[in-house]
Amino acid sequence: MISKGAILAVAVGLAGATGMLAAFMSTASPYVDIEQAKKASANNLHLAGDINPNSLQVDARQSRVAFTLTDEKGDTVPVVYEGHTPANMGDATRVVAVGGMRDGVFKADKLLLKCPSKYESKEKA
Repeated sequence: MISKGAILAVAVGLAGATGMLAAFMSTASPYVDIEQAKKASANNLHLAGDINPNSLQVDARQSRVAFTLTDEKGDTVPVVYEGHTPANMGDATRVVAVGGMRDGVFKADKLLLKCPSKYESKEKA
């Protein structure tokens, strides 16, 4: 026979696990493409793509970075980030912008940069 203490311990454990899962799910932010981002109303979306190097504008005095992002489907969207400019922003080729769409612009709260590795060749054969 199972004791009441064991049943209580299992119930408390399940309740704790359910609470942790619910907390994780409420803060999880999905990766989306530009089309999905334009339809979403969330502000914690991960939008990955290439930075158009000709579009990069860095205003260090205003703590503002703006650029055009191109996703894997070839769609483009303007991205604006207000905050400290990442140190390697000029070297970045890919970015994950975390934020949401506002008035046709993806407003990023965070930028995760992908820079070319110093071990990769500059020009591929």
